[in-house]
Amino acid sequence: MKILMMNAGHIGPDYYRVTEPARAVREADLGVEITITRGLTTTMHNRPGGGDPVVTDVDPRGADVVVLQLPKTVEMLQCIRVLQAKGVAVVVEMDDLLSAVPFGNAAYNSIIRKGMARLALQCAREADLVTTTTPALVEEYAPRGGGVVVPNAIPRRIAELPPAYERAPDVVTVGWSGTVAGHPYDLQEMGSGLQQALDNTRGRSRFLILGQKWDARERLRLTEEPTELRWIPDVDRYTAAVGEVFDIGVAPLRIDRFNTCKSWLKNLEYAARGVYCVRSPSAEYERLGLGRRAKAPKDWAKALTTAILDPDLRREQAARDRTVVLDRHLTEHTAPHWVAAWQQAVDNRARSRRKGA
Repeated sequence: MKILMMNAGHIGPDYYRVTEPARAVREADLGVEITITRGLTTTMHNRPGGGDPVVTDVDPRGADVVVLQLPKTVEMLQCIRVLQAKGVAVVVEMDDLLSAVPFGNAAYNSIIRKGMARLALQCAREADLVTTTTPALVEEYAPRGGGVVVPNAIPRRIAELPPAYERAPDVVTVGWSGTVAGHPYDLQEMGSGLQQALDNTRGRSRFLILGQKWDARERLRLTEEPTELRWIPDVDRYTAAVGEVFDIGVAPLRIDRFNTCKSWLKNLEYAARGVYCVRSPSAEYERLGLGRRAKAPKDWAKALTTAILDPDLRREQAARDRTVVLDRHLTEHTAPHWVAAWQQAVDNRARSRRKGA
């Protein structure tokens, strides 16, 4: 089977949903040939009487399956139809519920107001198969059995790096990875809990953001400005840094429609790097079952204070969570699921052609 995977140009999703799955499938020697491309080679013609050009041909490069990551334009929808007319199966890969991007998110204007979310849904509904990171996304994009979940996973080379719990720091670093512009309501889920924990352990703890802190101090009403380590665009170096600078990771999420569909990835990254995690009770974090749950500010304060003051507890829980990742959540574990999904897309396309004959 030959697969052509088109990535969307977003660093994290490209890594976890295209590049690393492709690497894992190749290394597993599952009889699949994979080519990754940034875009598709297309032919476009002007409509009679004017208007925007339309896609009239797409080169699948000999692939049996073309995987489109986050397609959300009219041209991508046209590509799907052209490829299917050629007998090529099309898989749409979705890792976010675009229609629920919250107001205040940096991408809200382009995704919601400019109609990209609506086009993404149409692309998913016309694909031969949709792959997603969560069951909730399958329900949104492929509610009639046209989708499968292939969960996010971690490369073994990352999970086997020296874990954070091997350190014995005098000052414990509580960390959050992300950009406030992309998570405008999430940090606030901790309420005063983070500051209470920092007050309870003054001199023994600090708060650090790996990414872009923007106005995090005001959102969290912190008495001191958090330390910022600027975002690292290389995912291998970023995940390595998580285990090098965090002792405790926080994963707060506002429980809304967008976040209910989100993957367990942040919690998984913390666990893989041996970082003790305190996290919100989101559906996917609960399904993963790693880290310590916190909901109200008092829960965050108690969980963080305990973890800062009790290194043995922190070490035991983090080591246990990392073992779960090594046993169940590596890219080598999900490689067969990707191949099965692509084969299902081929079968679906063949059935569609027979029905149309």
